[in-house]
Amino acid sequence: MSKLKKTISIISILIILSIVLAVFAAATVGGGSTKAVSYTGQTVDTISFNGVTVEAKYALGGGYGSSPYSCAALVMKFYKAVYGFDVWNLSSSSATPTCSNGEHFSKTNTPRVGDIVRFQDRTHWALVKSVKGNTVTIIEQNWGYYSSKGYVAAVGRTVKIGDSQVSFFTYSAYDDGSGKPLEPAEYDSWEEAVLATTETEKKYSIESEDNLILVAAGEQIDKAFTAGVIS
Repeated sequence: MSKLKKTISIISILIILSIVLAVFAAATVGGGSTKAVSYTGQTVDTISFNGVTVEAKYALGGGYGSSPYSCAALVMKFYKAVYGFDVWNLSSSSATPTCSNGEHFSKTNTPRVGDIVRFQDRTHWALVKSVKGNTVTIIEQNWGYYSSKGYVAAVGRTVKIGDSQVSFFTYSAYDDGSGKPLEPAEYDSWEEAVLATTETEKKYSIESEDNLILVAAGEQIDKAFTAGVIS
């Protein structure tokens, strides 16, 4: 192999490794506590905003796809209850939420209570429950795991503003309590909206987050073999 080819191969491998490392980069999440989940439909946390309280409920073993216990379902339920519209496009780790009322969400570096939280390192969505300095406490659904005490939910986890793996989205017509009229929604209830989620949203549910990471890394390696960079 010529010196030029060797140099190109080394550079290509380094690029692939950097991509793989980026894929496996994870958001820094801390704080919080755990709460045992003993039955499906159990409330583990709540968020109150503009006089409306929304509950984060868990299902034993988690809630995926169009389940009312999925992470996206909490976001949809919150905006349906507080503003009266449906939230869409909670489909992947790079998606931007959209509104059924013609308004929009925009990315922000100054998150407020009720803003949407998106994790880039996995397909997971949450809401801002409180902000203190650059520390954001989130409320979420379907973030549980099995421990020696059985299935438990993680409650009150925190993320940092500026974390490259976390994005915050604020509603363009954010109601600060002035009594802005609720907009008409496409569905009569948030449950109907959840059940109407697209196949794309189901495909990119939390159920497949680990697979998404492995698939992304595998695709890069396959391309390297095909290109003859790795043999």
